[in-house]
Amino acid sequence: MPSPQRFFIEDHLIDLSRSEIISADQSVKVEPKVLQVLLLLAQNAQHVVSHQDIMEQVWQGTEVVPNALQRCIARLRKVLGDDAKSPRIIATHPKIGYRLMTEVRWDMDTPSPNTVNKQFLVLHNKQLVWGILGGMVLLTGLLILINSAPQALNIKALKQLTFTDAFESEATYSPDGQYIVFNRHVQSCQSHIWAKNIQSGVETRLSADAGFYRDTRFTPDGRSVIYTKQRDCTQQHTQSPEPHQANCWQINMLDFAESLVAPQVSSVRYQCQERPIERPIALANHNYTFLSTLQNRPALVNYNAIDQKIRAVFTSSTDSIYTYDYAPQHNYFAVLYYTQQREHVLAILDSKGKVTQQNPVELDDTDTGEGPLFIRFSSTGESLLAIKQGKLYQLSLEGKLTPYNTTVQGVVSAQYHPKSSHILTIAGNKDTDISHIPLYEPPSAPTQNGINQHVQPYPSFARSKSREKFAKYQPQGELIAFVSARSGRDQIWLWDGKQATQLSQFVGHIEIEQLSWSPSGKKIAVVNDGKLNIIDLKGKILEVDTKIPLTQVLSWHHASRLLVTSTQPSRDTLWELDIDTSDLTQYPISDVKAAWVYEQNLYISNFEGRVFKQALNSEPQKPTPIPTLNGNSLVLHQDQFYSYDSRSDYLSMYDLNGELLNRLKPLKPFAWKISDVKGQQMLLEQLIELNQDIFELSL
Repeated sequence: MPSPQRFFIEDHLIDLSRSEIISADQSVKVEPKVLQVLLLLAQNAQHVVSHQDIMEQVWQGTEVVPNALQRCIARLRKVLGDDAKSPRIIATHPKIGYRLMTEVRWDMDTPSPNTVNKQFLVLHNKQLVWGILGGMVLLTGLLILINSAPQALNIKALKQLTFTDAFESEATYSPDGQYIVFNRHVQSCQSHIWAKNIQSGVETRLSADAGFYRDTRFTPDGRSVIYTKQRDCTQQHTQSPEPHQANCWQINMLDFAESLVAPQVSSVRYQCQERPIERPIALANHNYTFLSTLQNRPALVNYNAIDQKIRAVFTSSTDSIYTYDYAPQHNYFAVLYYTQQREHVLAILDSKGKVTQQNPVELDDTDTGEGPLFIRFSSTGESLLAIKQGKLYQLSLEGKLTPYNTTVQGVVSAQYHPKSSHILTIAGNKDTDISHIPLYEPPSAPTQNGINQHVQPYPSFARSKSREKFAKYQPQGELIAFVSARSGRDQIWLWDGKQATQLSQFVGHIEIEQLSWSPSGKKIAVVNDGKLNIIDLKGKILEVDTKIPLTQVLSWHHASRLLVTSTQPSRDTLWELDIDTSDLTQYPISDVKAAWVYEQNLYISNFEGRVFKQALNSEPQKPTPIPTLNGNSLVLHQDQFYSYDSRSDYLSMYDLNGELLNRLKPLKPFAWKISDVKGQQMLLEQLIELNQDIFELSL
């Protein structure tokens, strides 16, 4: 008996025979597989249909891309005018499936859904068999066309604009397109702002004083350059109770014309703030927008320098905003945020912050979704440049990504030329190694304090030109686990003292920033694609079902319990997971980068390098700060902390309350990030080379 061919959802007519959805004012062609998903949900209206059932009944064993179902749901929501954050038509049941929330009206010319065989057609004769097989071949061909990557945009030529051994970042065109302005680092946390005349090639230093500068950008009239200034990217927090004594972020400004004549001292437009400030943009009438946090939530905020008032432009109680840009031609914003279902959504806002449209970003078939995108509006404001995992794309306002065909690898930023067909990019690589050295030894000869000296501060094990990071000693064993991209992407590797062996075989492009050994030393926990993976020493992986998507695993502090982070309910919120029962217990703490447990106390550090203490499994309470510890380079071993003091360049030992016990040894420049301690040895992540240059691409 044939499936129903026409049915209504609200005022939308779904016509399967024509592969279209017809509304009052439009008719939209929709891919057949997408409509088959909708048909299955309609046949089970008000009931949850599992991911597995949908995949089995719609795709019937056909090999598809990992996020095919999510893309179908996103497409349906867009055509039906449904909102993923406040759905009225399709409800998402995380880790389970989807449910059609509305009633379905079936066309009178088609059978009632109750008569439809949900296991699909029973074939009765050869003619019907061959007809159906022919249709399936046609649909398979259509599916391949639909899911194939869009035609790449071509790059005709490539020109390198900087050739130094220094590390360049934050490049931007001047509004007239005659100059580029960028940061050139003199040390890992010190840079100057430079300008380069594109035609003459003449470079000019604009800043009088070096500092930790970021987010360099012109004002719309081209008269000034604004940027953020942070006190110190490795600043250890002092014992002062005043927040601004710990660290600060502010917006500074340089007069561009005057700075071309002689380096200038910048003026301050927005005074020192405790919370990070990202991507400041100058608007009209002395207004500035930037990303920060309001009430512990990521937010796009506006600051008026005349009345010195802050207001929220856009924020969300459930989703995590992570970047934005502004189109002065149209006076609107593009905001990217990350949903609880691990979708990237592009929202377009008017000048007052009202959402005028929002669409999920249609990711590449091989992209699992993790990791942020960088965006920058085109000169017309009608599309955006986007970067994901070092690759360059064009992003439409409807969320469609189209790749650029370029040989440049490791792209970190990009901008269209304001007047011609060029793209300014920064690309390069970061090479870090891991050293296994004694905790105690006499001070060694100092290394020259400059970046890219092409030397190893300490002897490295498992040396490669890729990035090795986050090494951990095996409890009750001699192995060392670490993360490396030497085989093409981040994987878990083991070092036995003689050779490195790859343990994991993850696919996709996700960066791994944390791993944790089990207390027995027989397994390793790591988050991949939002899921917790338990790996034994033979490489066998057990995927643990969690009710929410995870971001990192921080500490396997008990045989069955781990500390993990999630984007729910806010960015990097701390949870405790019981892997025997899959139960999750939330701690009301967000922005968590690392965590340790000793006896009944929980110690955490955040992304600003601050360290706090609170009782484990206690009622919600205000954590106690430990201002003497530097959370950017910190390890808890037994009942002692080992922390690097960036003011003295010494590794020191502290008790659990942060009291100094002993200064152990000075650490060399670019080799101060300790990752583990065991006995009289420690593991240290060291920077070998950080090389980024500026390129101009011709379209």
